[in-house]
Amino acid sequence: MSIARWAIRPVGTAKAFLAEELRSARYGDIVSVKAAIEAARRDAPYLQDTDDELMETIVDLARELGLAVLFDSRD
Repeated sequence: MSIARWAIRPVGTAKAFLAEELRSARYGDIVSVKAAIEAARRDAPYLQDTDDELMETIVDLARELGLAVLFDSRD
């Protein structure tokens, strides 16, 4: 395995990734927990947070941004 391959691996926290995902949302918009978690798993597979930890981060960010949360992750 090449060392260079590890060097290009993205680094960041779940909060930073999700904040970037939600930055285009407007006050009062609805955030789907299921869609946000799917985006994190698809676009940031290096995150090691559990779904419950991601949900907690989504709720915290939504509260800070004035967004509503749709708890649809168990559907």
